Amino acid sequence: MNLFAFDKSVAAAAIAATGTVIGALIQLRGAWRKELSERARSVPVTKKSRRGPVVALGLLLSAAAVGGFALSQYLVGQSMRDSLALRGELETQVAQISATAVRLERATLSDQDSMGRAAANRRGAEGVAVTAMIGPCHGRVGPTPDPPPDCAEQDALRVTLCASVPVRAVVAAMDLYARPEASPPAIESPVAPGQDVGRARFADKPFERPDSEQTKLACAVFASWNGAQAYAARLVVKYSIAPIENEVSNAPLILTSGVRQ
Repeated sequence: MNLFAFDKSVAAAAIAATGTVIGALIQLRGAWRKELSERARSVPVTKKSRRGPVVALGLLLSAAAVGGFALSQYLVGQSMRDSLALRGELETQVAQISATAVRLERATLSDQDSMGRAAANRRGAEGVAVTAMIGPCHGRVGPTPDPPPDCAEQDALRVTLCASVPVRAVVAAMDLYARPEASPPAIESPVAPGQDVGRARFADKPFERPDSEQTKLACAVFASWNGAQAYAARLVVKYSIAPIENEVSNAPLILTSGVRQ
């Protein structure tokens, strides 16, 4: 507690009270000496002489009251200052705790995001596969000949193969496979985009399209104008996850021949 940290009004009241007390004490001392002197000379005490000590006592009591009031105001002010200082300290500690909680929450979310991204990257490295069957395509003729003729390429049957990947996925490769339906899957071979595999092929360019807030679709179109046999087409999409939210690569998709699945 700082004893000299008085408010201006309190300091003025304290100074006035101190002066009054000093004056009253001087007046009491003078009155007391005068009374002793008069008693020594056997002079009768008058009402006027008796009034002096009474006035001095009254002034002393008034000064004491003023001093007490000044002291109480000082104590109240000091208590308020202590309360404000304590409140400021508590607010600072609460702000520090809040900042620490925010940092911990961000660290936790970052760890969760890192683990989720690592798991998604593992899935993306393995690839998401989609398979579709497309039947023989018969040309438009009058009476159906035996065997049915092939379609023209502009009338080919088409199927769109789409793999669902996370919206933050950056597609690294799309492996394409096509085989006649009668062939066993064990002899499935990778094909290049645009490569003719017996009057059937994948389109030259893949594309992406939105699916939901969490996923998007990576697609490739397979077309067949073969009138003799059906085809099994397969798409395998490999990807990685962008490290920053909403960071989606605008790089073109890379079509590769892939390896046997």
